[in-house]
Order: sequence, then C-alpha cells, then structure tokens
Amino acid sequence: MEIHALTVGNLQIKNNVFLAPMAGYTDYSLRSLQLELGAGLVFTELVSAKGLTFGGNGSKDLLFSGKDVENTAVQLFGADEYYMRSACESEHLKDFDIVDINMGCPVPKVFKNGEGSALLLDIKKAEKIVKECVKSGKNITVKIRIGQKRGDDVATDFAKMAENAGASLITVHGRVREDYYSGEPNFDAIEKAKNAVKIPVIANGGIFTEQDANLMIDRTGADGIMLARGAIADPFLVARLTGKKTDLTLKEYIIKHVTRLSENIGDERASVEFRKFVNYYFKGKLGVKQLKNDLMSATSVQDIVELLDKNL
Repeated sequence: MEIHALTVGNLQIKNNVFLAPMAGYTDYSLRSLQLELGAGLVFTELVSAKGLTFGGNGSKDLLFSGKDVENTAVQLFGADEYYMRSACESEHLKDFDIVDINMGCPVPKVFKNGEGSALLLDIKKAEKIVKECVKSGKNITVKIRIGQKRGDDVATDFAKMAENAGASLITVHGRVREDYYSGEPNFDAIEKAKNAVKIPVIANGGIFTEQDANLMIDRTGADGIMLARGAIADPFLVARLTGKKTDLTLKEYIIKHVTRLSENIGDERASVEFRKFVNYYFKGKLGVKQLKNDLMSATSVQDIVELLDKNL
C-alpha cells in the first residue's frame, strides 16, 4: 500500500496507518508505543459521553495521552446528541483536535443502550449526533460497521450521511455486528462507501500482515487502513508498513509496554492487565508454553521482566 499524509478537517495526519480504538487494550502505554513505531493516528479506548458529562473518573482516566495528545483521537460513544456535544465541548477534551464517534461497537452492553452499532438502525438519530458534535468545533470522524447481520450493507448511506453532516473522515469496519471480529471483511461494501464520498475513507477489519493491508487497499481503494488486533499480535506491523526503522526486539518492546503500564496504573494492576496481551505476543511461537503460564501468574512488573530476561 502507498503510505501518504491525510487531511482530516483542518489537520494534516502524517500517514494513513491508524491504530483502532479497542476497549481494554488501547490505553496510553500501547498507543504511545505504536506512535513511536510509526502510526499516523491512534485512538483512545471507547469513552462514554455521559461518563464525561457527569464526571466519571473511569471515563476521564481513559483520556490520558501524555505528550502524544496531538496524534491521538478520542473515541466517544453515546446515543444522545446533547451529551455527545457536551462531551466534545467539555474541559476534558480541550486538548484533543479529533473526536471519533463510535457507531460500530457490537457488544451487547453498548448495543442494548442504543449506542455503538445500534445507531446503524437509525440513520436520522446518527445524523443528529454527527451534526451536534460538529458544532463543537472539533474535527469529527465516524467509525461504523456495514450492518447488523450478514447481507446488510448500510456503509454507503452512512458514509454519505456522515459527509453531509460535516464529518471529516469515516472508518468502515467491513463486517456486520453478528460477525464481531471474525470472518473476511466485505471489500465491496467498503469500496462502495469510498466511491460515494469525498472525505477520506479508512478501511478496517482482518488486517494482520502487510499482504492483508495491500489486499485491503487494492480491493477497496480506501485512503488508509486501521489496524486492530493485528497491531497487538504483531507489534512491528505498523513499522513495516510505514517504513519506520526500529532496533527494538520483541522482548524489549514487551518490557517497554509493561513498564509504561506500571507507570500509569501501578505495579500490581499492570501485571494483571498485562495478562490479556500474553497470548497475542506469543501466539504461534514454539517452546514458550511454560513462559506464558508463568507470565499469566506474575504479580509484579519485576517478575515479568525477570521471566523475559531468563527465557527470551
């Protein structure tokens, strides 16, 4: 794929390889590392508009971005245009230039509240949300799926709606809600959405290798890609795609990751949070079964570092 800068509203993004918002994964420690490895733009975990409006500390904690705030977009979810705009205009988001509206999250807890992918069932409500958020003065982007069930394709209609409502970019995850995170993305649906609008269209879904990235661009004509689980399973994928040179080994990367986790959330909690990454980092590697088991039961960052030094 061709790596190039993208214009998003009044901003110039250095390249067209993005890191997706992933609840429970894309906290500051992971985002900062992926920026260092060349990502053009990274996204926070899903942040509740009502949580910000009513001062929930959990929602505010998700926003921490250190010195990387200008390369970080906030992903906001909610189903009420008043609270969505209020969140965009809140003091908590004053340092962020891009707010991404989540219209794709498939999890039942979000869906049952009429949020995330539930908004794909009501394009008029979705339009009101985009228009109100645009009034905040932020650069507004939108992330969608292509529908609820196999055979659906609302991507083109939603891309047009987002553009007409003032959005600066749209990301299309080429799967339906019932697919969650499995199955081949629908390239045709992404391509149709891309050809229907003038704003940049980013393609998302099923990108784990350089070949996957090239195929996605070739099949859809999208302006860029958004990596999700592929960037966790292969931390250096973004560097290979963007041509960013790095001397980091996997061990060094993992130690950086867990150390930054500890700096942000404390040692004991970091060792627990790190466990969800273990299978990603060592998937397909031979002779690491015992190491994985030991890492899953480690109770401090020092223990994790010592295990890595001993075994890698």
